[in-house]
Amino acid sequence: MREIDIKRMFALYLLKKEGSDVIFFEYAFHFGRRRADIISVEDGMVIAYEIKSAFDRIDRLGEQLNSYAQLFDYVYVICDSKHINAIRKTTPERIGIYQCAETGLKRIRKAKQIKNFDSITTLDAMPIEYLRKEFKPTATSKLEICYEISKRQKREDIKTEFRKYVIQKYGTQTAHLKNELSDILTLDDVYSLSLAPNKLGT
Repeated sequence: MREIDIKRMFALYLLKKEGSDVIFFEYAFHFGRRRADIISVEDGMVIAYEIKSAFDRIDRLGEQLNSYAQLFDYVYVICDSKHINAIRKTTPERIGIYQCAETGLKRIRKAKQIKNFDSITTLDAMPIEYLRKEFKPTATSKLEICYEISKRQKREDIKTEFRKYVIQKYGTQTAHLKNELSDILTLDDVYSLSLAPNKLGT
């Protein structure tokens, strides 16, 4: 399956799933070097999903997942059946796996919560304006602000603030799409899930 087909199928699954409060595509993190294909929030936890279509290489997957594990509470790989055996063998047990085929989705392995996240990466995943508002740092550059906050805030408080930010930023947008949901996720729906709320049309 192609990436867009997997993305549409999985997003529709999440939108119909009870307790999915946030769904967003292409979430930038790790100082702009990474993008999570899909993120969601369930029971207050931020979950990231990396898609591997039939046309994707998987030789860099380990490196990508290491970056994911520095930020998110749970991490899953959603893959075409072509890659399932290799991904099962090479990914750590804490990484969950979904298999995606024309016939539907199947969860192969449940993810385990990641608790050894990185505070600097987590702070960087929030905009500088939000960090200034919530933490009142004295530093000026984004990196300096992240280091300053990490030195005086508890790690779990930083993670809690990140979860709150994601829900505040994308929760209303997701709820609106859920209310208008049909049995098909259109390309326009996919596009809207890739836009920050302040970039959506009126």
